[in-house]
Amino acid sequence: MNAFLTAAALVVLIAAAAYVIHRLNLQHADRIAAYRYSAPRPGRRGHRAPQPHRAPSATGDHPGAPPATRPRP
Repeated sequence: MNAFLTAAALVVLIAAAAYVIHRLNLQHADRIAAYRYSAPRPGRRGHRAPQPHRAPSATGDHPGAPPATRPRP
């Protein structure tokens, strides 16, 4: 009878430990999903947010050119 109670208590403890570990893994997965580890790298197609179309300026720049900078006085 003592062996049976010991085995039953051991099984209950193992089940409780497995449940606690399972809950902790779920919480950890939720934290990982909510945190953004890095910004998308430029130049990787399909991995960044779409950019709005920039209309050509009056100075004749083509649409892909960086904005013109004025020299500092």
